[in-house]
Amino acid sequence: NYQIMTRLNETGLFTWTSQERAWLRMMLNHTAAQEALTPSTYHKLQDMLDDEPDMNLQEYLTEKAKSEEHSVSHPLLHPLRKIIMNQQAFRLTGHVRNGRIIQDQFGFPYKLEYSMVKKEWYVLWYAPRFGKLMSTKLRSIITAESEDLEPENISRYTEQIRYLSEKRKTTITIEVLPEFNPELSRILYAFSCFEKQVKYVEAQHTYRIELTIPRSEMDYVLSKMRFLGKRVRIVDNVVLRNRMSETAAKVLARYAAPEAQGEPGLTSEAKVST
Repeated sequence: NYQIMTRLNETGLFTWTSQERAWLRMMLNHTAAQEALTPSTYHKLQDMLDDEPDMNLQEYLTEKAKSEEHSVSHPLLHPLRKIIMNQQAFRLTGHVRNGRIIQDQFGFPYKLEYSMVKKEWYVLWYAPRFGKLMSTKLRSIITAESEDLEPENISRYTEQIRYLSEKRKTTITIEVLPEFNPELSRILYAFSCFEKQVKYVEAQHTYRIELTIPRSEMDYVLSKMRFLGKRVRIVDNVVLRNRMSETAAKVLARYAAPEAQGEPGLTSEAKVST
């Protein structure tokens, strides 16, 4: 299935199931849908999905302990996307952490990113003055004014972004145990936010997933590895293997031989009666 989907993606084709179409129709009813999409795109999707059944999850699900969402959509998304597509620079005015307002910050934006952890939109940009890659919350920006660039500056900034981005990255190889090969789609979904290459080792009947991640995302990868449990293992990164080993040791220590450790909260009489 993975090889078929890869071939389809290489030819520019996209397939979607009836459940995915129903889910998308439900998402178009979200209050932020009309803000996030242009009117023409919104109405085109509505027309395409007009015959799809409604996915009324509200009848079956109760939402509890929801994280606060500051900006599912944001008014600056469209203008910033246009600046990025046109390969323009911008000058930012916005708030910094101490509440101070900074003005006329020159930068070259290259990506818009939504953090699933913080529920925030960010713009990623290169600051030529400092030679650094920056990340700014959209809700911290007051204004972002576009500014045209010379072609040679665009090439220079793009090369610097590529160099600094690669410098921040590392690779991790994850092996899927053969008995869990049928769950490959689920495992790939857990790492869907990262660049990855999948190879099938026929002699061992195993899939190997090579992830390319920012070094700052190590803890996130570890959390996904713990979630997937015995389905996967890290084969090449010594630091992460040691951290997973420590996690396993702590879990075993917590649950091993409860009769030897005694059951907390129970007196001897209670144990007998139990």
